[in-house]
Amino acid sequence: MQVTGSRVRGRARREGRSARMNDLAPLYQQIYEDIKGKIEGGTYAEGDRIPSEQELCSAYGASRITVRRAISDLCTNGYLVKRQGVGTFVSKPRIFRELRRSGNRIETFTDICRNCGAQAGARLLCRRIVPARSDERAFLGLGENDLLLYVQRLRTADGIPVYEENVFLPYEEFRGLAEITLDDISLFDAIDQVSGRRPVRNARLTLEAVAASPEQASRLRVPAGAPLLYMNAYFEDAEGRPVAIGRQYYVGSRYAFDV
Repeated sequence: MQVTGSRVRGRARREGRSARMNDLAPLYQQIYEDIKGKIEGGTYAEGDRIPSEQELCSAYGASRITVRRAISDLCTNGYLVKRQGVGTFVSKPRIFRELRRSGNRIETFTDICRNCGAQAGARLLCRRIVPARSDERAFLGLGENDLLLYVQRLRTADGIPVYEENVFLPYEEFRGLAEITLDDISLFDAIDQVSGRRPVRNARLTLEAVAASPEQASRLRVPAGAPLLYMNAYFEDAEGRPVAIGRQYYVGSRYAFDV
């Protein structure tokens, strides 16, 4: 089969552009990483409209299907947002928590949002009394028949879901939390209010990647199976006494840890 000169030149241009990126990755992934890099590097700032699909197809030598997949993934992961009939724009930056600098000291989500210029929000999902598991009894110093107060909330920044909060506290000491409103407030402030004790540091903290369950995906507005950061944290007060255990699920595209 003969290949015309124009087709050869077009293919050479496409292959040359691809070679300058990364021949080992699929083209949609290369486009994703390139646009992501431009967002993180400041070429595209918050609120900027990125080039149209047609312009991106021309720039990357890619089909519309390939470009659309890259853009769709960037939207899913929180870097871009589509506005019907207007275009695709760079979304707000992720919320950052600096574990590296804070060490074991706890910085509340309310404070982190305030420092980032965002409005923190919280919506109570459930609040109930539950039995304690062995690791919870061991850390909190509970007996075999002692109970926990389980508080589950959805935390938001400027109305966008950022993480699912699950906190377990000894029921007898913190039963006052069962009687007060927990929407749109700092839970640590509420703990301090009812007990006079405040979580101020992590006795132990682990992070791992997990997949969003269908229920979590619905609440957090991500696809089922989307990657989440799971934090398991054991909170102590200023005197080193155990206060609570937090098991949180963060949307990785909207919240990041500097470790």
